[in-house]
Amino acid sequence: MRIIKKIDNENHIIEFCSINKIENFLKKNVSDIDILIIDKELIKINNIKRIQKKFSKRCFLLKGHEKIKDLNHFNSMIEKILKKGIQRKSKLFSIGGGTIGDLSGFISSTLLRGIDHIMIPTSLLAMVDSSIGGKTGVNSQYGKNLIGTFYLPKKILISSDFLKTLPMREINCGFAEIIKYSFINSGVLRKKLINFKDLDKSNINEIIKLSVLTKLKYVTDFKEKSGKRNSRAILNFGHTVGHAIESYLLDKNQPIMHGFAVAKGIIIEAFFAHKLNLLSKSDFEEINNTINKYFNNSLNFNIDVSKILSLMKGDKKNNSSNINFSLPNSIGKVSIDNEISIDTIEAFLLEFLKND
Repeated sequence: MRIIKKIDNENHIIEFCSINKIENFLKKNVSDIDILIIDKELIKINNIKRIQKKFSKRCFLLKGHEKIKDLNHFNSMIEKILKKGIQRKSKLFSIGGGTIGDLSGFISSTLLRGIDHIMIPTSLLAMVDSSIGGKTGVNSQYGKNLIGTFYLPKKILISSDFLKTLPMREINCGFAEIIKYSFINSGVLRKKLINFKDLDKSNINEIIKLSVLTKLKYVTDFKEKSGKRNSRAILNFGHTVGHAIESYLLDKNQPIMHGFAVAKGIIIEAFFAHKLNLLSKSDFEEINNTINKYFNNSLNFNIDVSKILSLMKGDKKNNSSNINFSLPNSIGKVSIDNEISIDTIEAFLLEFLKND
């Protein structure tokens, strides 16, 4: 299956295929002026191991982790790639999860003012979220993804075969974004999730495709500037709090997966919406219960309210002294540009954590 979506006057091409087809594609399309960046954990997969051996002189292995998303790693990779030698028509192929994709996309967008990027996302989270829509970047000490670009990959190749090699915890990480899509727009996706029981026996490919199609409805507002109902900013539901939690725990040397932080962020922001009388109690409880069904006890981490508030103040979506949120008004509808004062957020957070 192939999806082509016109975004910012460019074709966003997403293909669904087997891992064997991906190997054949790489053998045919990687040239001696191209670069590969691969998550070193993937070398245990025979298809990827063969690719790494075939193109070893132009291949870089990285350990996919949130800590590689900084300017030090960015600068190091840029210099190493330039030392290898590249041209304007060189391509960068990235194979890995979200952190590999974000870093590789940022590198691609800046090398020689932009070379083609072909993404092969290998985690569920990367397949349904970070690979779609052209956001690239690295983190700052002041927050996540504050340094980066909007740069569409030339092509994205998605294979659920990679998921068979991942622990269930990593699969669950991707479900935070899938659940979010089901609550902002896709009733069909919600029905699929209700019946989801086992990765090997489920229609995971259909769930991935529905998630990708849902996100594509919003990313045509490429740089979140329209303010319209289909604004990309709707996708930020759960992320203002989620990114702050993720950054806080990373600073504490207690890192958690992005999806777990976002899952907690979705619940907390839905609670904000309920407290502001934007969201009914029954809809809040449905969101809360659905998230907890998938994440069980994985969201029980301690946070410092003052530190979380400080990190949220630095969020790139803010335009004033208040903090800007995308909040649910009901199941299937999210509104943007909900500004809440710091004092109100603090009170809501303290109330939520007291009863959590």
